[in-house]
Amino acid sequence: MSSVSLATPPQIVAPRELRSSQSTRRKKLEISGAKSPAELRATLAQLGIAIHCKKGKKPEQPNQDNVLFWRSGSITICGVADGHGPDGHWASHWAVRFVLRLLIPEVEAMGGAPGDDFLTNMFDLTHKSLQARSDVDHFDLNMSGSTLSVCIVDHQKKTVVAAWVGDSRCAVGRPGGAEGQSLTTDHKPQDRDEKARIVASGGEVVRLDGDVPHRVFVKNGEVPGLAMSRAVGDCIAHAIGVSHVPGISRANLEDHVVLCCSDGVWEFIESDEAGAKVGKDGRGKVWDAAERLARESRTRWLKEEEYLTDDISAICIWV
Repeated sequence: MSSVSLATPPQIVAPRELRSSQSTRRKKLEISGAKSPAELRATLAQLGIAIHCKKGKKPEQPNQDNVLFWRSGSITICGVADGHGPDGHWASHWAVRFVLRLLIPEVEAMGGAPGDDFLTNMFDLTHKSLQARSDVDHFDLNMSGSTLSVCIVDHQKKTVVAAWVGDSRCAVGRPGGAEGQSLTTDHKPQDRDEKARIVASGGEVVRLDGDVPHRVFVKNGEVPGLAMSRAVGDCIAHAIGVSHVPGISRANLEDHVVLCCSDGVWEFIESDEAGAKVGKDGRGKVWDAAERLARESRTRWLKEEEYLTDDISAICIWV
């Protein structure tokens, strides 16, 4: 389940593993400081914020998405971790917890977003902490890991910093439905620099017959088959060039809405369309917009795959 706490000034944290007994249910929240989910939702809505996380249509697999969220004063931290592999739900579960433990004290001390060196070190510590935790809890990171995308929004300075590994993309939209723009670039193994690093480390990038993405394999081997070039966890993939060094971007904002979503959203919807959809509804309808974005994502999955959808997570934050 997810943990959310409210304080004065508003402070909201949502890091824990979330379980759902049905594929269409939202993840449940463990709330501290609010009397009910309805009260929490109302508080977030007043801040122009919506959080949506729904299990995909994947037989015998738990929801492997996890979200993180924290708000204090004029600073919001949010993020998405999309697990993959047999124990990917545990990788994403612990990744969001470690990030919040590391990031919140630094943001409070700095009074805003930290520098690139801190963010890079944070991802390194998160990756190493996952390995240590897997030894304690006996889950396997050899073939399991997680994307990790984090945004720090300064509502007073109107800036956003995004740090990420993998393809849980962050984007922005504007009021009125103007085309959105990406804040992050998906880490794909077929990209020139990413592929060069993997090949130099003893891996290879292959697109299998009948498959859509390019994947990372041990040279002349059949594992791990990872469809991204950066992630946390994934010990076998790291041995052949997959990295957990984050991309980092910084942007100035006006009256933008920031989107941080798992690949369940981005598989069939591009950043320009998603930003326009959420921006068109405006701050006052942010929850409706997040719901519609997730529903449209699911509809397009079913149209393409018929019996399969990915887990879908969407965080929308108006500046």
